[in-house]
Formats: sequence, C-alpha cells, structure tokens
Amino acid sequence: MASGKQTPRQAMINMMYLVLTALLALNVSKEILDSFVTVNNGLENTKLSLNDKMTAQYSSFESYAKENAAKYGAAWNEAKKIETAGAELIAYIDSIKAKAIIAAEGIPFDSVVLGDGRIMDLQKVNKKDSHDELTNLLIGDEPAKPKDGPFSATELRTKLEAFRDMVKNSRKDDKDLSAAMDRIFDFSDRLDASGTNNNWQSINFYHVPLAAGITILSKIQSDVRNAEGEVVKRMMDAVEGKSFKFNKLTTIVKPLSSYVTVGSKYTAEIFLGAYDDQNAPEVFIAGPGATVDTVAKKINGEAIKLPMNGAKAQLEQMASGAGLKTVKGIIKFKPVGGEETTEVFETTYEVAAPSLVVSPLKMNVFYRGVDNPVSVSVSGYSNKDIAATVTNGALTKSADGYIMRPGKDAEATIGATVTNPDGSKKAMPGMKFRVKNVPNPRPYFGGKSVDDENIKKAELTAAAGVIAKMIDFEFDLKFEVVEYKVTMIVGGTPLEKMTKGAAVSGDMKEMFAKAKPGQKIYIEQIKARGPDGTVRNLGSLSFKVT
Repeated sequence: MASGKQTPRQAMINMMYLVLTALLALNVSKEILDSFVTVNNGLENTKLSLNDKMTAQYSSFESYAKENAAKYGAAWNEAKKIETAGAELIAYIDSIKAKAIIAAEGIPFDSVVLGDGRIMDLQKVNKKDSHDELTNLLIGDEPAKPKDGPFSATELRTKLEAFRDMVKNSRKDDKDLSAAMDRIFDFSDRLDASGTNNNWQSINFYHVPLAAGITILSKIQSDVRNAEGEVVKRMMDAVEGKSFKFNKLTTIVKPLSSYVTVGSKYTAEIFLGAYDDQNAPEVFIAGPGATVDTVAKKINGEAIKLPMNGAKAQLEQMASGAGLKTVKGIIKFKPVGGEETTEVFETTYEVAAPSLVVSPLKMNVFYRGVDNPVSVSVSGYSNKDIAATVTNGALTKSADGYIMRPGKDAEATIGATVTNPDGSKKAMPGMKFRVKNVPNPRPYFGGKSVDDENIKKAELTAAAGVIAKMIDFEFDLKFEVVEYKVTMIVGGTPLEKMTKGAAVSGDMKEMFAKAKPGQKIYIEQIKARGPDGTVRNLGSLSFKVT
C-alpha cells in the first residue's frame, strides 16, 4: 500500500517493473516479451481485485454517510471526488492501450475493448514487439521534446500529477501520505538505460515494444488504484478515530448534581462505557503542587498512581477543607497489539463544612440604622450558585455573608435565586423578618441610672455629664447625648439649667456645689442621637442627695 507496507504481490509487481525498465533498451526476443504478457495479466488481475475492493469500500463509506451525515458526510464528499478522478484516470489509460493495440493490429474497436470494458488479452496481440505505435501516439519524433496534446505521454503525466496533488490535498496534514504519493508518482528526469539523462515520458514510452508499454500502463493503473485505496482508507480512519477493542460494557450514569430540591430537575447523562477487564489501564492523579500538561499529556511533579478494582480506578481523598476541589490526572492505556495512548481528565467536587442552622421564628428581627449581618445558604448549592434577594432594604456582600440594611416598612423578606447544574435558575421561597428601630439606650449620670434613688454629694460634684448606654443589646452602638436639663429645688424655688452636649456645664457645677443632703436633683429632657441619625428622648433621672 501507499503507506509503505506492501503485499508480496505488490512487491513482485514493482520488482518486475524495474526489470522491465532495464530491458526496454534491449532488442528483446519474443520469449522475453511473452514474459511481460504474464506480468501484465497479473497486473490486470490486480487491477480488477483492487477495483472490487474499492467498490466495497466506497459502498461502506456511502452507507455510513447516509446513516450519519454529520459524522461521515464531509469525508464522503471528498472520497467521491477521489472516486471520480480515479475512475476517469483508469479509463483514460485504457483508452491509450486500446488506441495503441488498434493501431498495431488494425482491428476494430469492439475487438480490442470488450463488452465488460476490459482490454483484450495481450497474449492475443500479434505485434507485441512493435515499437512504433506507442512512440507515435505518446512521444513523437523527438524524445527530448515529447509531444503534447490528447492521449500523449505529456498529457498522461499531467493527469497523473493532478491526481497525485488531489490525493495529497485531500489530507493536507498527513505528511506520510504526501511522501508516499511523491514516491509513487515521481516524474523527475533520470538516467535511462544508456546513461543519458532523460524525461519520464521518453524513458517509459519512446521506442518501447508494445507489450512492454502496455505493461507499464497497467502498472501505472495499479499505482492509481493503490493510491486511491490508501487515501480513502485514511479518510475513513480519520473520521472513526483510533479503534480500541473492549470486552465489557457497563452503564454509566453521570448526574449534573446528586442533590436536588423540591421543584427542580434531576438531570443526568446515561450512556454505555466499554472496558477490557483483561487489560486494565493505569490511572495517575497530580499530587500536591503538581500540574498536568494537557499538550504533552503528562504530569509535572508528583504523580500518584491509583489502585484498581479490575479495570476501574478507585479515587479516595480526605475532605480536608471546605470549598471547590479539582482533581486532574492522566489515563494510560495500551491496547493489545497497539500503541499506548494517554488521555487527560479533570473532575471537581465541593466540600461543605457541617453546620447547624437554627431559625427562631418568633425573634427574627432586623434593626433599622445598623448593619445586620446575615447568612444566606440553600442546601445542596454552593455559595457561588446562590444570589440573595431582599424586600424593604438593601443587601451587600460581606466577608462572612451579607449585610442587611432594612427600610421603613415593618417587614422584610430575604429570598434567593439558585443556579442549577444545567444552568437553569430557580427562585427559593423567602423568609420574613420583622423590622424594628433600635431600642433606646439607658441614660446614666455619675454612674447612676433610673434604678437608683440616691446620689452622694461627692458623686454629684464629680459627675462629668450624662452618657447613654445600650444594655443587653447584641449590637455595639454608640449614642451621643445632645442635650439635657438639670433642675434643683433651692429654698422652695426651682433652679433650671440647660446644656448642649453630654458634659456638665459650669452653671450646673455651681448648682451641684450648693446641694445639701436630702435635696432632690432632676436630670430631665435627656436627648441622644443614634447611629442612624435620629434623636431619641431618653426620659429623666431623679436622685436624692445623701
């Protein structure tokens, strides 16, 4: 074949062709010419066998294309071009044979070209040793300048070159095929039997006995058929890819996700997998820090070989931390009698940290004016596939989840839209939360608050001002006292002093200095500004000086 591997029959044909070429310059006897009849008959039989083989090959190719046009259609269209060109070239060469025999024998066309399209048996040709017919038809009077035109050796060469280039261009990336075609259809000048550098046309057909020339033409036809068969076989092999032989089939179910929620779809790919339980592959995964070269199909760094259960590798990994995990590796497989092949694979899985979610339905509250941290999760979905939604407020991403800033309404609903493994989206039912204002802080003066009735004179004069503190509240909030009033009864007359801010004013300090035991002190109209900017009325404090 054109790939370089020849059958014994083809090798014999090529050897006889070399012998024939060497004998063409000699005045050979009829016995020698008869030997070329034998060679030609063998070539004709080979041509018929190759024709039957190509007919079956084209028929199979066409049936595949009809059954699966997407896979085989384009290749079959290219193969049909080769089929047409090859048939035309074989017929053209047969026409040259027929014209030469008709000219030599002087017999009608029907006697030379038989009913089945074959050329008459060369054994029946009387003028096997005639040199004139092929010379006149194909070369002309000047071997150094072969003639051109219909049915000339130059036209034959042009057609053969066009066929060679068509075969090569049908598989432009196949360097082996291209080199084989260049070897088979080599039309370069070379030395003839006399040692003279000569052209391809004259070396093969100038002053050549008819029997030898016909045999050369048959050999060229055999080359055409072999080239045709090789390129069509390669076309089909390229579509089908490498062939592997397996002895076991198993069903494989590959779900897009093994966790589904009510109302969503469970999606999986179900197909047949083939393997050879007598010839297990080798499976390696990339170790810590190692990488997989997808071009060279090898692992750079530590390669961990997986244990096998029959022909199936067993992968076990400790889930050391939460998050998306990726496993990369290679599979090596050597079919019996074939070459080792390596394929790259990659798989991912997600590790979720165990967590307990407790939702106190009676106490779900968001407070206005503060950052309310909230976590939004949906069982079976990773955070990257969850998009949180909110009514009556705004959600912003944070390092640990989201920050909720509620609006003015009394309720807010936190929901989510999840993305399924197949890319579809689904809205999840939301959860309602009450929205409240932050409770008022408790006012303090001199370390005393509403639960205290007495204040020592020293505590009173040492007090720096009024402060507002949040008691038993989960948010660490700061309230700024903006104003308050101090009232003290002196000699039956109430003295009142107002101040802006939290600090005790100078007038208030003078007032406190005059206070006597048993006297009442009132801290009234205490107002404080919260982190949301609102001003709260914190009420009053009253103490008896001791």
